[in-house]
Amino acid sequence: MRILTNHLGYDSAAPKSALVEVPHPGEMPHVELLSLDDDSRVRLSTRPTATVDAWQTGAYARVDFDEVNAPGRYALLASVGDEVVSSPPFMIGVERLAAGTLSDILFAFKAARSSGEIERKDAAALRYADDSGFTVDARGGWLDASGDTSKFLSHLTYSPTMSPQQIPLCAWAFLEARDRLAERHPRFHKALGARLRDEALFGADFLVRFRTPDGAFYSGIFDALTKQLEERVINAPLPECVRTDRYRASYRGGGGLAIAALARASREQEHGAFSSAEYLAAAVGAFDDLEAHNTEYLFGLDLKTGALTNSSESVVDEYCALLAAAELVAATDGADGVDAERFVAAADRRAAALIDRYRTSPDEPGWFEAWEDGRPFFSAVEAGLPVIALLRYAELVPDARFGDTARELALAVMQDVLRRTQAVDNPFGYPRQRVQPRGGSVRDAFFFPHENDTGYWWQGENANLGSLAFSALGVADLPACDSVQATQLRRFAADQVHWVLGRNPFDVCMLQGRGRNNVEYTPDFPNLPGGIVNGITSHPDDENGIAFLTPETTEGPDSWRWAEQWIPHSAWFLLAVSAS
Repeated sequence: MRILTNHLGYDSAAPKSALVEVPHPGEMPHVELLSLDDDSRVRLSTRPTATVDAWQTGAYARVDFDEVNAPGRYALLASVGDEVVSSPPFMIGVERLAAGTLSDILFAFKAARSSGEIERKDAAALRYADDSGFTVDARGGWLDASGDTSKFLSHLTYSPTMSPQQIPLCAWAFLEARDRLAERHPRFHKALGARLRDEALFGADFLVRFRTPDGAFYSGIFDALTKQLEERVINAPLPECVRTDRYRASYRGGGGLAIAALARASREQEHGAFSSAEYLAAAVGAFDDLEAHNTEYLFGLDLKTGALTNSSESVVDEYCALLAAAELVAATDGADGVDAERFVAAADRRAAALIDRYRTSPDEPGWFEAWEDGRPFFSAVEAGLPVIALLRYAELVPDARFGDTARELALAVMQDVLRRTQAVDNPFGYPRQRVQPRGGSVRDAFFFPHENDTGYWWQGENANLGSLAFSALGVADLPACDSVQATQLRRFAADQVHWVLGRNPFDVCMLQGRGRNNVEYTPDFPNLPGGIVNGITSHPDDENGIAFLTPETTEGPDSWRWAEQWIPHSAWFLLAVSAS
């Protein structure tokens, strides 16, 4: 038997749960909560033990102890027959998770800033397949991952529905987290607010620089994983590190979130290397460019022939463009010489399109239709972002034409997430999505399919957990969300945070330097203290199984899928904790 807990402990006023792993399904452990301060004990009720899908990790009895809120040191005791086990000690305290995570994450981002020889090379970055000698000042931004010194707005830009938001999301998230702290955790806002703002402005400065002469954003600067400075050029990569010159960022390719981040930064009283007016001008210029040319920047990849193809907009374009337009409305409201109505019109149009993509059925939870071929939207990184864009639109756009509908849909989407997540034995509360593997049938699943349109990319989903947790917390605050629904959503959000911080089948805390059983990526590319690794996936040989770093994969070519850090994980987790 084992007892799995959040390694960092629990917030006094938040949902609290642990899992007792038992050898055989059906065994019901006797569980007590022991105070290590006064030796008092409380008997806890357990849910029936259950196995999860085809996870070869045991059967689990879930224990919830929300009613225990007295700060102190505790341990859980569980017994079945003559066997008795104890959890490692843990703390319950006021705002314990914020205290144990937020500053660490900020330090990791500061350490991941582009600097040194990379920064000197990026000061005059060349563009792939451009022999004109033209250079771009690409200084700033954060390096993408433990073993990848690239800087990306997005890196899977050839996939219509799986292009993740990277540096721009982080820049936007710092300001959003700062504002959530002011509401939820004022003392941490006082301690960390300026640091969050300054990190956001550092990201905004990079975005202003990283543009074409006519105002479009570039999607990334990448060395094809050679770690050679001379190979570091602006390009849009394909599988196997094949580089292309399709490097103008579409809405879904990072352009939308870059506009959103710059528009939001322009509202700050402080600024970085550029003025607030320059942030806004860059955002407006990029918006105008994408409104005219977004479909020209979209492209796809035929995985059979390797040929590049034309593409059309997807749900990712819709929610990224919606967030961009909503932030521009807020940034230009009342501004002299700016026609804010065109941003309002764009926001209304994108909100209507996103709302229109939601599909419902009387027999199953709903889903977003992702693309023209009818596939469902699913993500390993940002499944919560459509909801966040809808909420932000309803909040920022005065008299939004579809504001009420956006809030109603946000609530419906998260109710459907709960329905799908709760439809099977799932003591961890791990989210399930409607997925469609490449060449396969639609199904509901715990993890991102191995076979997908990227041709190679699947990895741990800690970023996705943070995005869904943050969206659940936003919906829980809606006036239309009743107390029962709000409680369920907050418990769902807490389940995602607990999973990342150790209450998972591998008893691994995925925040480096905290908790137990941290993993390293490789000796050559160590993980940063305060960063978050990719995380847990389905088993490489079984879509219904589960896997984390194993002895067979440690330091192997696929170890990145689980053990490498990536900046979107940290940004989304930051948002989830700031709003908890």
